[in-house]
Amino acid sequence: MANFGDFSSISPNSLGIEAGEYVERICRLLAEQKWIYNFQLTRFFLERVWEKVPEEWRQPLLSLSTHDLNHLPSGHLKDDWPTTLKAFVKTAASLSLPRQQATDLVAMEINKDLARGMTPKKKHEVSYLASVVRDTCGKTSCNSVIDVGSGLGYLGQVLHHQCGLQVVGVEAQASHVHGAQRRIKSQGEDKETQIQTMNLTLDDDPSSIHDLELLLSSLQQSPSEGQSQTDVLNRKGDIDRDDGTCMVGLHCCGDLCPIMLKMFTSVERLRCLVCVSCCYHGMSVTEPDSRPSCFMNFPLSHTVKEKLKEVGREFPNWQLNVFAMRLAAQETRARWACQSYEDHQFHTRSVAYRAILEHVVSTAGKGIQKLKRKVTRKDAFQSFPGYLAAVFGRLTLHSDEAVQPEEDWKKYHDALQQSHDQWEEFFPYIEVITALQVLLQPVLETLVTVDRCLYLQEQGLKTEVVPIFDDSISPRNLVIIAER
Repeated sequence: MANFGDFSSISPNSLGIEAGEYVERICRLLAEQKWIYNFQLTRFFLERVWEKVPEEWRQPLLSLSTHDLNHLPSGHLKDDWPTTLKAFVKTAASLSLPRQQATDLVAMEINKDLARGMTPKKKHEVSYLASVVRDTCGKTSCNSVIDVGSGLGYLGQVLHHQCGLQVVGVEAQASHVHGAQRRIKSQGEDKETQIQTMNLTLDDDPSSIHDLELLLSSLQQSPSEGQSQTDVLNRKGDIDRDDGTCMVGLHCCGDLCPIMLKMFTSVERLRCLVCVSCCYHGMSVTEPDSRPSCFMNFPLSHTVKEKLKEVGREFPNWQLNVFAMRLAAQETRARWACQSYEDHQFHTRSVAYRAILEHVVSTAGKGIQKLKRKVTRKDAFQSFPGYLAAVFGRLTLHSDEAVQPEEDWKKYHDALQQSHDQWEEFFPYIEVITALQVLLQPVLETLVTVDRCLYLQEQGLKTEVVPIFDDSISPRNLVIIAER
């Protein structure tokens, strides 16, 4: 597997630069091209986003064929492009960590009873992650696993039944805990089982560290009859264990992955960590206007903190905000590369129509509001009249004056149609800018991943990052593996 420490087999090594310079190049690129990602999609017309496309880029991008549009995010260049566009695409493609699934990984064959209820995507993820966890536990002499954010326990059951590991699932949602417990019982487990799920929320505070340490102590003992794993935890046993424990997380949302990383560095009983992140935009925000990052748990590493500050002084209005992290958590270029002409047309309409509605609602004063319900039927986006018919059931009128429903509805219907006619010539920019976003998506995700790996390395921990899944199936496919 690719070793992150010396950057072997990944982009930085091929660039011949060290980590600090690599991070600085990423930050500079993101600061220079912030217009590509720093907006809400439904405000496309309100903010006139197309006007921010460099003038010399416009015609070359608008004239791209479907094939060229699909492959732009992979770094494919056109001879007739201006030098600045070529340089941007080439640089962005070179700064991204590889996303193609590592060729030396072998999926674990999952027992058909354990696979019951798994979607094809979940089965793909569990089969590869279980294999990596098994191998990592073997290397680090771990015979127990704490599965953080364990959900219904799919991964934990495979690790227990097929790898012989003692497993405790830690899940914040009580409904998932109950579901996992029902699933365990359906597998014929008895009360002495070495697979448990407990309702526990891990936070970035000393009490969670304390709870985790108690849980690690309790792993020496299996619950006896009439006890749950929580009962054992509450006994606060102080017996040390020679065997190690691995902390595992599959698609840990928001702050959960950073919290796991901090816990791993603090709790020596944890011998290894295997974690796949997701939903970076769900991280807690400190101050919404803080720059260059507004997040509590990003950046974590000293290296990225310093480079963000350096580049931030040159670009004082640049901010890595929720829009940036939402793009980091979007689909990778693998799916984009397969889009047909019709797919692009549908995406253009769906974005344009929603942006037109946002424009009219935002400029209509107190006359009209959107209800929380959204138009989700695909056929509603086949034409603008069809969209209007679908969307009017999701609008409500309100006014300080007497409402005249028939006249008011006609007024807003006309306003939406006029907005459509006004902005229709700019519809083609939607796919062009989306392609540039798909190009920057892995750069943003790389920055977050590199920050987390460097944080672990700065604590003296051996760290790797590996593309573990087929990203056309599971886009969040980078696994961080750390060992003491």
